[in-house]
Amino acid sequence: MRHLIGLLAIVFACGTAQAQPQLYRVVNVDQTDTLNVRATANPTAAIVDTLSPNASRVEVLEERHGWGRVIAGEGEGWINLAYLLRMERPAIGEFDAPGGLQCSGTEPFWGLQLHESGDATYYDGESLGAELALNVVDARTARARPDPHVYYLSGAAEGVAVIASGQCSDGMSDRRYGWQASVDMRSPDGVSRLVQGCCFTPVLQ
Repeated sequence: MRHLIGLLAIVFACGTAQAQPQLYRVVNVDQTDTLNVRATANPTAAIVDTLSPNASRVEVLEERHGWGRVIAGEGEGWINLAYLLRMERPAIGEFDAPGGLQCSGTEPFWGLQLHESGDATYYDGESLGAELALNVVDARTARARPDPHVYYLSGAAEGVAVIASGQCSDGMSDRRYGWQASVDMRSPDGVSRLVQGCCFTPVLQ
């Protein structure tokens, strides 16, 4: 329990609190066309990326004057909200917490993928080596609040991850993520590491 309380304190101490990012799917785009992601919230701004007319799980991190800020490549861009329709965020397995999040951090380089199925993968280049296959054995969302979310992980390693909404930077790119994470993992041989980083929801094209 002390580990979990410590992780919650770390998460809330990092980043700036903000509304939880919402998911959308692309609408009103012809099947032969694509939806432009622009450098700024302006219809004449440079195109930095495109989305297919069937894209879903487009994570909007901020809304401004009818435009939504999204992750685009190694940076970010803006989409006209007239071409997006809100969708529900999928849960992870049978638990009360979101699935489909992809988290990572630096110093050391690490990554955690929380698949909607309830499976997870984790790697930590400094202490735990190769990618490890895990399962989410329990997950919960704070009572009467939108977050934080806590995930208990088991399999090739054991650990707990706490994820909450909040502006987050990976320190290496121009991306401003909408989720922050603290992950405490321990391998079967007793090697443990507490890491911090950012999360996002990859687009389904």
